[in-house]
Amino acid sequence: MFFKNTFAFAALSLLSVASLAYADHTFVFKNNCGGSVKPVIANTNCGYSPRCSTPGSGGVPNPAISYTGPQPNTLGAGQSQTLHINRQWNGRIFNQNGNCGASGESCTVTEYNLDTGSQFTPQAYDISNIQGFTQSIRIAVSGCDTVTCTNVNCGCTNAYPPGDLSGCGNDSPVRGCSAGDKTWTVTFCP
Repeated sequence: MFFKNTFAFAALSLLSVASLAYADHTFVFKNNCGGSVKPVIANTNCGYSPRCSTPGSGGVPNPAISYTGPQPNTLGAGQSQTLHINRQWNGRIFNQNGNCGASGESCTVTEYNLDTGSQFTPQAYDISNIQGFTQSIRIAVSGCDTVTCTNVNCGCTNAYPPGDLSGCGNDSPVRGCSAGDKTWTVTFCP
């Protein structure tokens, strides 16, 4: 009986570890605009973040892992879609209005640095208009702060303003969130 219970416990422990390794975040894309939006998920592992090395090297405990799943559908007015994005993802989400670069250059972007391994900021996110304001947008996260920017002058408490290279002086637009898988809702035209 002891061996049977020990085997069952070991099997359950392995399943728990395996489920953690494949855990992910839920992203809900909502379109409250009067017309269609085309959400894009862009990886920025090494372009805009230092998290592109192997674990432990250069002080990086959890290097970023690229998202390789499907892109969101074009969403008509009032539509939404849910996708799952892997843990340790580092990237941007934006509305491809035809004028944005592949990583959201020249557009309003939402930025994410997930599952960093940092005890101080396990998950970080923000709205950036540094390269231009093109879209009102909101990020709502289960159990964390919501940030919303509805116009070019939404202020540093909610987003980086156009042309800002100082980080608003103190990175005040960046929000931190506790560790663990979250549900992130990105709303276009909140």
